Formats: sequence, structure tokens, C-alpha cells
Amino acid sequence: MIKTFKHLAVLSLALLATHAHAQQAVRDDALKGKQILFVIGATAKDVPNDDPLIRDYLGTLGATVTTAAATDAAKVSGKDLVLISSTVNARELGSKYRDANVPVVTWSAYSFPLLGMTGDKLHEDFSVVREKPFHNENHADYYAHATSSTNPILRAAKIPQGMFAPLLFSGGVTDPSWGKPSRGADIAVVFGGDVDQAAVFSYERGAAMMGDAVAPARRVGLFLGHNSWSILSDAQGPAAEDPKEYAWFSGRRLFDAALKWAVSPPQVRVSSSLAEQRAALERTARGKKVLFVRRYDLPWPENEASDQAQLAWLKSLGFEVSTADHMEPDSRAKGMDLVIISASTNKYKLGVKYADVNIPVLLLEAKAVDALGMVSRRRNTDYGVNDHKESLYPPENYVHLVRSYHPVAAGLSPGQLKLYRTPGVLAWSRPPAGAQVIATIPNQPEHATMFAFEKGATMADESQAPARRFLFPLDAPRFPDLTEEGQAVYGAALQWLLTPPTP
Repeated sequence: MIKTFKHLAVLSLALLATHAHAQQAVRDDALKGKQILFVIGATAKDVPNDDPLIRDYLGTLGATVTTAAATDAAKVSGKDLVLISSTVNARELGSKYRDANVPVVTWSAYSFPLLGMTGDKLHEDFSVVREKPFHNENHADYYAHATSSTNPILRAAKIPQGMFAPLLFSGGVTDPSWGKPSRGADIAVVFGGDVDQAAVFSYERGAAMMGDAVAPARRVGLFLGHNSWSILSDAQGPAAEDPKEYAWFSGRRLFDAALKWAVSPPQVRVSSSLAEQRAALERTARGKKVLFVRRYDLPWPENEASDQAQLAWLKSLGFEVSTADHMEPDSRAKGMDLVIISASTNKYKLGVKYADVNIPVLLLEAKAVDALGMVSRRRNTDYGVNDHKESLYPPENYVHLVRSYHPVAAGLSPGQLKLYRTPGVLAWSRPPAGAQVIATIPNQPEHATMFAFEKGATMADESQAPARRFLFPLDAPRFPDLTEEGQAVYGAALQWLLTPPTP
């Protein structure tokens, strides 16, 4: 039976309007006129301390800076941003800024877990890379890797994907830090190419952090040590005119962009009205051509019934739907607006078709994530399934929403979402940092089950998404088993895929 949303009340804010707001760019003058609370400490007499330099520099950007000690009360009223330096004593600071409803940017690695931004195991969930015991690693961290040019902080800093030098090599002690955030975070920069060592990471307001914590406002973790701000790289003079030099010496722009992003308006969740979402999707569907790739002559009646139910539902929305067998060439996508790849396809017969098409793709066959370049190639390591067979993980029908603010989350609340009525096959992946993870599997926080790539985002093996890509874990017979909320997320994925990205 095809479900409808007509019986649900219409609430506020149209889906398209809120989506347009969500894509606002970071302004160059975002810090001008902002009130900043800068929480600082002291360093030993022979250890340089860049806090005074940072305070004065922020003043040149038009901000008003008030300093506070770790032991002071968290007076955030009237503030636009809280900065927490590595010089603070995290034991004295505690978790007093954890629930602050203003943006927080910190390079106090020991404060990451206190703010709910990482776990609490030193050298596993976060680390301070001290020069003497970690000499080689410390010096290697003068170089870093930008994950994807579509990351909002990297985009604001005009840093392309790839290796760059955030610090000027000084040979001195810099003690940079890293953190291992949750799947709800956006990782902008990593050390050593390791996504578990994030040098710059951020949480949007409403994103799931560690445990049950939800970011009350934007949060950013940075890699700086006590004296590394003064050696942030910066392309000046002739170097600024050379694109490669400009991209390489980007540390100062990265710092600026992180703070500017933090104080910029957060993304707004779309309307939670399923009726309004349905109406918006019907408007989007008019005149749109969809290619539904499936396996013809399916020997399993329940799989055939699921495909037919999807086709009927898509047509009920107003899409012009054509079908193609998984053995046909991907030239069938020519002239289409969207490709949907059903889980009724056979991965080995589908092959790498549709990986390079420059139109959006909704992938339902989760075992094909590596073939489409969305995840690396190791089955049961980079991707796998919860199922009834030989999986280490049991069948599942719930997911954990970690980016409830993303348009695909359909305005639903963060946390557990009943995607299907009954437990069954549910796929998981470990996508690269360029992905936007919408949902993970409960009790499997590193296993993403629903994720998106923006056009141009860096996917697996440094490939770039030719157009938007989305993985929705819909096993072959499971469309009729979707809950109303699950079908709303499916529809929201279609809406997002067909919405032109912001240039």
C-alpha cells in the first residue's frame, strides 16, 4: 500500500526556503562587532604564550574581546563566541561551557571530552602531540591534509582538498593536538591522512556529539598549542598570487575561517511537517525524469513487489519514471535528472556503472558503495550489513540520527529513529571525511548507515563526486516496511538530491 501524508497537520517553514537558508556562505567580516569571551590560563616562564597575540589580532578583525580565567563563572550572556585556549587548566575549567548556547571554539585538547566533543581516552580519543616523546609525529604535524573543498570551514578559507602546511616549520616545540569526534562532526583537516586524528573538526548546532550530547550551538576543535598561533602559515606578497603557494600556506586563513564559521548563522532544520514536505516534493517532481535501475525478472516475489511499490510511489509524486535493467549501459542516464539504483540489482552485474554520471544518484544497493566510489573496498571492514546470516551484528530497524539539522533528516529530532517497522537487513559503511553522515546504527557509532556527498566532495580514494550522491539503506524487499518517518526521509533525500547546490 502506498502511504500518504495528507492526514498530518501542516506546520511552519517550507522545505525549500529553509534549505536555501542552510546554504548561506560565511562572510569575510563575520567577526566584526562580535563580543568574544576568551578563556585563558598561564604557561611556565620558559614556555611562549600566544594568547595576548590572539587577543590583539581579534581586535584588528573588529571583535571585542573579554578575557576570563578557567575558574571564573561562565558568563556567556551577551557573548557571540567563546574561545578556550590550550593554556587553560582543563581540570579547573571542567564542563562549565558544555551546555553554553553560544558557539565555542577550543584548542584545549583536554577540554574536548569535557565539552562532549570527543571521548575521554588520552591518545585514543584525543591527544597533545608533545615534542619530546612524539618527536617525529610532532614534526610531521607541520603538514596536514584538507579533507574536502566542500567542507564549510575549508570553503570559507579557500583551501582545496589535499596536503598543505598549516604551520611554518620552526623546529621548536609546538605541541599540536588532535581529536576523534563522533560521526555527527564535520572533519575539515586531519594529520597524517588519518580521519581518527582530526586537526580541525566542527559540530553544527543540533549535531550529535559523543554519547547523548547534542551541540547546543556550533562547536569547533582546533589543533593549536600554546605557541603555534604565531607560526600559522600565511601566503603574503608574491606567494598570494601563486595559486599553489596560496593553497599551501593556509594556516592563518584556516584559523580565521573556523572562528567566522562558528559565529555565522547555523543551519536551520527543515519543517517537520510531513504534509508540507510531500507538497514541496510534488512541486520539485514536476517535469523531473528519474531512471530507476533494477533487476528485471526477479525470482523473489517480495523483491519485485518492493520495486513496484517504489515505482508507483515515485509516479504518485509526479516524477516521470523510466526503468533500466542492471545489465544495460549507464548511457540510459542521458537526459535524466536523477538515477535511483535499487537494491534488487546485483552488484557484480551492475559493476561501476553510474559512478561517473554527472547527475545525482540515490543508491539503495548498499553493497555497491565501493563500486560507486563512495566507500573504500574492504568488505566487512569499510562496509557490511547487519543481517540474519553470518554478520557480527543483529538485524535492525532503528537508526541514530546524528545530523538532524540536515535537510535529508526531514526535520526529525536527533537520536533514535524507527526507520522500518520490523528488524531486518541494515547496511553500514565507514565513509571518508568528505561524507555528511546523517545516521548511524544504534550501538555502532562508527557505522554510518545513511550518508551524503555534496557535488565536488572528496569521496573514497580521493575521487570527487560528479554530482550529489546519497546512500539510503533500503534492502531489496523493504520499501513496504518503511515507517512514515522512514518514507519521509526517503522523500527528503529525493528533495535534497534534486535541489541545486549553492555555487
